[in-house]
Amino acid sequence: MINELFKTKFPFAYNYFSVLMETENIKKFPQSIIFEGADTKSSYYFALELARNLNCQKEKTKNCDCTDCKWIKSYTHPAVNNVSQIHFKPDGDETKTQISVKQAREIEKSLTLSSDYHRFFIFFSSSVCEIANNEYGYSAIDFSIEPLDIQVFNLSVANALLKSVEEPPENTTFVFLAKSKEDILSTIVSRSQVFKLSCGVNVLDYSDISVYLNEYFSLDYVKALNLADTFLNHIKTNNLNIENILNKLIAYLSDILKQNSSNGQIADKINRDIKFIANAIRHTYANMQDKIVLEALFLRIARGY
Repeated sequence: MINELFKTKFPFAYNYFSVLMETENIKKFPQSIIFEGADTKSSYYFALELARNLNCQKEKTKNCDCTDCKWIKSYTHPAVNNVSQIHFKPDGDETKTQISVKQAREIEKSLTLSSDYHRFFIFFSSSVCEIANNEYGYSAIDFSIEPLDIQVFNLSVANALLKSVEEPPENTTFVFLAKSKEDILSTIVSRSQVFKLSCGVNVLDYSDISVYLNEYFSLDYVKALNLADTFLNHIKTNNLNIENILNKLIAYLSDILKQNSSNGQIADKINRDIKFIANAIRHTYANMQDKIVLEALFLRIARGY
């Protein structure tokens, strides 16, 4: 169970990952994640909470005393790695102001070794600082947690890391912490699921699908089937997860609902369609083909029942 402190701080992401880790679909846990937001420190501990829940040997409670939870809470777990200017440094790497190509190659090398754990690599900017505590039940730290930018995580490093991000072994997740996805190279962004973790405004970033939804309010059967094809092509072209795309669609409609809450007719339609999407997500757990799920969903939205 993810620490409930994050339920208040990052409600959407908390619910999204809680549901994901409770289903049989856990094997589809994201391979690469970008957490956007000003509170990089909380984003870091949220990433650690995900790693802890995926590796816990017992009941996954926040006070669990299993070996894996103890290791993660003391930053010593062999498979949960900080990657910064001062972390995960191979021998001979003397870089101090940026994450280096040598570190990216060391990560690639480490992934050739088998592991019984769910491996995490958490990227952020850091330097040595005074010892500080936190409110999430983890040990005190003597390093800072700052967001990535192009200077710290540059093009050469992103390119060196790209193969590892694109084709990691099973049970491997990369997490990048930044104020904005614009501060990370597009080659990494395009291969990651992006979550906004700004307090009170944390939603799944749906900018990649919103461009397809201009005719949402005027769907007929032909448009519905065309939209299903468009979404399917988007999923295949970008090697995406259909559940994540459907959750982005819910986030998109939820924002429209907030803007039109006083319009009863629009609100009723959006609430109904969100239920249709939630039902479609359940169909994906039954291993229905993406094409069938999308066509059925958009046809149902078009006819309204």
